[in-house]
Amino acid sequence: MKKQSIFIFIFITILCFGQKITFTPSIKVVYVGSLQLGEKYRHDQKFILLGNSQDYYFAAGQNYLNDTRQYKSNGIDTRAISDYFKERVLKANNKTFVFTIVSDTYIRYEETQPLRWVLYSDTKIINGVKCQMAVTNKFGRRWIAYFSKEYPQSLGPYKFNGLPGLIFELYDTREDYHFTVTKVEKNSDEFTYNLSPYKLMSKKNYLQARYNMQYTLAAFPPIDDEGFRKETQNMLDKLKMMYNNPLELKPFE
Repeated sequence: MKKQSIFIFIFITILCFGQKITFTPSIKVVYVGSLQLGEKYRHDQKFILLGNSQDYYFAAGQNYLNDTRQYKSNGIDTRAISDYFKERVLKANNKTFVFTIVSDTYIRYEETQPLRWVLYSDTKIINGVKCQMAVTNKFGRRWIAYFSKEYPQSLGPYKFNGLPGLIFELYDTREDYHFTVTKVEKNSDEFTYNLSPYKLMSKKNYLQARYNMQYTLAAFPPIDDEGFRKETQNMLDKLKMMYNNPLELKPFE
């Protein structure tokens, strides 16, 4: 990545009327994430982060296009194309909002859990940018991050922030999740998201509901045929073996 000064520092406007959240990002960051989604299946996926020094939005690339109404390509509506990583993360007013859509069910939870980082003197070059190492233990995993003070926004993938610079690389020591920056550019387009369609739940209930809708018959209309019901549950069990390796192994750690 060619080193350049691209940041525009501006006054931030946060509006929280009902569940409408608006902020103006100063940067747009593109990550490539490599996700181990079970015993045998690995998936590479593009992620987008919009943010400034206080607030940000993070989501898979297709969900970002959907949320910003950029879902038409050559006149074709691509909203039906969904990414594996369906959760979005939005931070505003020192609160983190996590929300998703599963089987047409809109759910979310809120939390405030600052990370505790340990900084190391180790450095490496990532896409032409010198980055410093930091480590944290969170969600049942040990995470290694490389951040750059040349980019002063305290941002990173998912909920990983709080370092004195932008995280360019993040991975857990099991190498189940690995995020790497591929592009950073300035951005000053106002971003607005309306959370009111999403039912607010406790984190515990949210995780249970998400699991039920993905891997149990809860996502289906009542099935009277016993054979078909067993066949459907067997299919869901196979999907669970393929995909169920959540980023948060211990969500309340």
